Amino acid sequence: APFWVQAHEKLSGPSKLGIIATKRLGNAVARNQAKRLIRELFRKHKQHLPSIMHLVVLPRRSIFQTPFTKLETLFIDALNKASNRL
Repeated sequence: APFWVQAHEKLSGPSKLGIIATKRLGNAVARNQAKRLIRELFRKHKQHLPSIMHLVVLPRRSIFQTPFTKLETLFIDALNKASNRL
């Protein structure tokens, strides 16, 4: 999987996104690129999120080899699974 997603319930306010890009992911350029990809996925698919959720995403190295359309489907699946667990 190109990323790992964990969801947390919250009481109020908008949904928030936390990204953990460690040095294992690569140099600063690679880490920032991964964070930009995750932020764009979150921005485009925020409507799939229940309003009572915070997300924490840990990108993996395979995020760079995965096409964006595949990332989108995986992200939506991860959101659905995470919201079912809450």
